[in-house]
Amino acid sequence: MVAWVMTCAILHAGVEPQIVGAQAGTSIVTAAVTDSIDPLARALDAEDKRDLKKAASAYREVLQRSSVPGASDGDRIDMALLGLERIWAEMGARDSILPVVQRVIVLRPADPTARGIQLRTLVGMGRDDEAKAAFSGWRRSAAGDGAPFREYARLLLAAGRAQAADSVLGEAGRLLGAAGMISGEVAQLHVALGRWSAAAVAFRQSLIDQPYLETAAMFALQRAPLAVRDSIRTVLRADPVTLLPRRLLATLELTWGEPRRAWAALSSVQADDSTAASWRAFGERAEFAQSWLVARDVWLAVLARRSTDPAGQLEAQQHAAQAALSAGDATSALEIVRRPSNAKLEPALRVRTLLPIEIGALGELGRGAEAQKRLDDSAKLLDEQTRAAMARPLVAAWLRAGDLERAQSAVKSSDLVDDDETAGWLALYQGDLVTARKRLVRAETKRIELVDALGLLARTRITSSPSLGQAFLFLARRDSSAAAQRFIQLADSVGDAAPALLALAARIEAARSDAARVSPRAFVLWDRIVATYPRSPEAPDALLTSARALRDANDKAGAIARYETLLVDYPESALLPQARRDLERLRGSVPPNIFAH
Repeated sequence: MVAWVMTCAILHAGVEPQIVGAQAGTSIVTAAVTDSIDPLARALDAEDKRDLKKAASAYREVLQRSSVPGASDGDRIDMALLGLERIWAEMGARDSILPVVQRVIVLRPADPTARGIQLRTLVGMGRDDEAKAAFSGWRRSAAGDGAPFREYARLLLAAGRAQAADSVLGEAGRLLGAAGMISGEVAQLHVALGRWSAAAVAFRQSLIDQPYLETAAMFALQRAPLAVRDSIRTVLRADPVTLLPRRLLATLELTWGEPRRAWAALSSVQADDSTAASWRAFGERAEFAQSWLVARDVWLAVLARRSTDPAGQLEAQQHAAQAALSAGDATSALEIVRRPSNAKLEPALRVRTLLPIEIGALGELGRGAEAQKRLDDSAKLLDEQTRAAMARPLVAAWLRAGDLERAQSAVKSSDLVDDDETAGWLALYQGDLVTARKRLVRAETKRIELVDALGLLARTRITSSPSLGQAFLFLARRDSSAAAQRFIQLADSVGDAAPALLALAARIEAARSDAARVSPRAFVLWDRIVATYPRSPEAPDALLTSARALRDANDKAGAIARYETLLVDYPESALLPQARRDLERLRGSVPPNIFAH
């Protein structure tokens, strides 16, 4: 009965099956239904199911049906050819595609898909003479088109035959003109041959008509050696000043570790909507690279453009202020966040966006009372989440001001009561070393000051030391001179932690020095560590750090003496490889790096 119903359906569709018995009828009907399915769909389905032979048969059927002279279907022909190329390559019968492609070329001489497959197959199989002939045939059938040159040169480059590709592209330049839509391939060729300046010129030319090559240009040119980068800069900075070459240069400079140069390249482009969008994207990349001062300047430029988008203006102001704060420039952050705006925004939105940064800046400046007043004045406009986010900078503001009591009060009225780091620091500032050790070791962040504190706490069994807490509170208040003096005074009363205290004091003194000359007080402390606590882990570190300070101050003899002392007296130190390499470099003979490859 089922076979009869299916047969009727097929007869209605114009199919004429011959039924010989019920079983034969069922088989023929099934075959007829299968044959009625689009062969391209059958081919794709078979390929998905890994039935490669069946897929190849269906693809060939597509070609047969679509290659009728006068009524050929180019899209279906291309899909079938590409499908056959994939399948036969996987089956190890790559050359089977060649006679099929040749028949399509007879019908469609300039078909780029057929010609590309033919050239790709011949080059891949190393049949160079036939590949040259195929390239010549494609050129004749597509006169004035750069596609044959582009494809052949790309294949030759991929095969490592840069000189042959150079000949092909040179001929394309003579026949098609300087651009000829092959600038991208010319650029890649120059990169392969190490002609970096010429590559930059070709990429700049290609961006005029092929802007999508910007990413390829970035990946290619970023590998340029240091010695040739100035020539690339000269090419991409040349007039006229347009967005794409300057954006490419900015990306390269950022990759090369030159964020300030990157912004200088991009900031000179005339501001319009496209430029502003590029500035925004660059600002985000600068933030990701933690180039905070550059990021601040980028977002200030976006803000200065006075966009008609109020949300965009607020976003730029927020990013600029946050970048300034992250750079340690709290004064600039405060100025940016307090700039008046003509943008029509809900006051609550503006406060929720900018007030956390303002409180953070006031905290860094130690202006706790002002931070508390701003928070109280804005209380009605804040939601619970925003208030919670400002608890930590408010506590920091009171600590910077040296008001431990107000800091504790701010903690009690916030979620920071259960925060290990905050509770640990407050305990340390009060001199409760037991609680400080227990809470700080569980802190999630690992800032340098936290590492210093944990190092000291791990080296002493003292349970309480208000003086040590006061020293760390001086650090929190940014009074480094008082902190260093207090650490030095405490060194004789903390037992095994003494060299750690002296090392911390030395680092504070060194940080307070100018770049050209380290404070003599730091050297006194380093020498004291080596002389008094020679078996401490701080002793070899003191020798290495002081040697580098002398090296940077151009005291070569003094630096060498300290390096040699470290090498002789501490042969088991983990710092030995660094000291040996520094010493060899100072003497002008850097040993080869065996791990470079």
